[in-house]
Amino acid sequence: MQLICGRFLVMAMIFSFCISTTKSLSIRSPALRVIKPRSTSIALKMSSSSSSQNKFKISNRTMQTLDPCVILMKQIISQHEDKWKDDGIFSLAQGVVHWKPPKTAYEALANAAQANLDENMVTAAGDGAIIHTYCPDEGYPPLIASLKDKLEQQNGLQTPHVMVTSGANQAYVNCVITLMDEVDNDSNHEKGSPQEMISKCVVFEPYYFNHVMAIQGVRGGNNCGGIASTDDSKSHAEGLLVGPTQQGKPDLTWLRSRLEEYKKPSGSNGIRMVTLVNPGNPTGVSLSHAFLKEIAQLTKEYGVWLIMDCTYEHFDIYSNNRDSENPNIAYPCLDQEHIIHIFSFSKGYAMAGFRTGYLAFSSKNGSEGKGTLAYEQMLKTQDTIAICTSRISQMAALGALQAGREWVNDQVKTLEVGRNAILEAMSSLEEIIGGSGAMYVMGKLPNSTDDKQFASSLVEHFGVAVIPGSFCGYPGWIRVCYSNLPPELCLEAASRLKRGILELTKK
Repeated sequence: MQLICGRFLVMAMIFSFCISTTKSLSIRSPALRVIKPRSTSIALKMSSSSSSQNKFKISNRTMQTLDPCVILMKQIISQHEDKWKDDGIFSLAQGVVHWKPPKTAYEALANAAQANLDENMVTAAGDGAIIHTYCPDEGYPPLIASLKDKLEQQNGLQTPHVMVTSGANQAYVNCVITLMDEVDNDSNHEKGSPQEMISKCVVFEPYYFNHVMAIQGVRGGNNCGGIASTDDSKSHAEGLLVGPTQQGKPDLTWLRSRLEEYKKPSGSNGIRMVTLVNPGNPTGVSLSHAFLKEIAQLTKEYGVWLIMDCTYEHFDIYSNNRDSENPNIAYPCLDQEHIIHIFSFSKGYAMAGFRTGYLAFSSKNGSEGKGTLAYEQMLKTQDTIAICTSRISQMAALGALQAGREWVNDQVKTLEVGRNAILEAMSSLEEIIGGSGAMYVMGKLPNSTDDKQFASSLVEHFGVAVIPGSFCGYPGWIRVCYSNLPPELCLEAASRLKRGILELTKK
């Protein structure tokens, strides 16, 4: 009887966890159920409050940080839910996948919960089976060991240092806090000059909005770029430099000129780190391995960290990042001291609600190596923000790895129908970027079209949601995600999108 009750409790725990995870993703249901987000109008009111209320101020950096566009789109969706209660609103906005995590992830959860119901099993298994306690800051040891094997076999990184984080976003915040300075005084430049002030981070537009939000919130950055507006002459007191791209490919000529501009007599550089997402969010472009080698060499030459966000490593559709010299490496990464790689379980393994990502640092040159130093110092940031990622999430991630890369590849193949449908739906637009990587396509709206109003009208009149390009530094564009819905529903969503584009862009 005790065993039956125990198993019932395990299943109840897992069912509750799965339901909360599914709700948090807000995906695939035709009648999209939206969790009501807190209104951002509060922040707007506070910024215009009377002087008597200024005693309780909010950080200027937080106030000036971009609004979270996914929350804003959910607000717009919620405003029109009643109108679409029969047919539902399709979301092509947030970057999530339509499939569930592998069964091995849930089996790991069930086994962990069952073991903790049986005191004898926990005692026999040791501390590794206990799910309610802290684990080491860097992560759950069995998961760390499996990730090191994965990184070596699938990414070509030899014996890396690994740190598990609460999603790839926390991994990036860790990098910003650990690598960037408030004031960079390592120079002989005039006080207050662009070269003397806050250390810089480079992103390329169209950029991933959460990367920019992290830099703004931690180191400041009103200068968020915008097409043909990459002048950073006024950004010397901010941490953000925004570089241009051509069809989603970063402009390395621009990057070299900025690296040269911020070079210091000491040999260091006012630009502390360069960020690259490949395959790209929001561009949907997968860059070649040769290009990655080029930007790696450029950043190494100027003594600058390169942060490679590999969240979409499983979504390199045409294998652009394959290395002919290492054909057996599924997604080759560059094993260099100055490169820090970010990975995630949220996309390929569909574990967004589990909030599990990880960082990989080079261990070359041992304790004297740059990667080792960054890893050791970042543990301070890790201990301050999260201490450690949820132990039970890490156990689930370990279970997911057992399904293997081929399991993920099989899921990714189901996106082909939706991807083609979205590309066709957007074909009437003047210019399109993407479709070769990640899960996104960007499209340019006719001149003078307000992309935010366009996105709002798509929801209201056509029952389909997208992300306005303004949030990615590309006003007048939209970002469309084709992985949110299973093929049959993505076809319907694409049909609505096509009608909406044709109607709303009529001259």
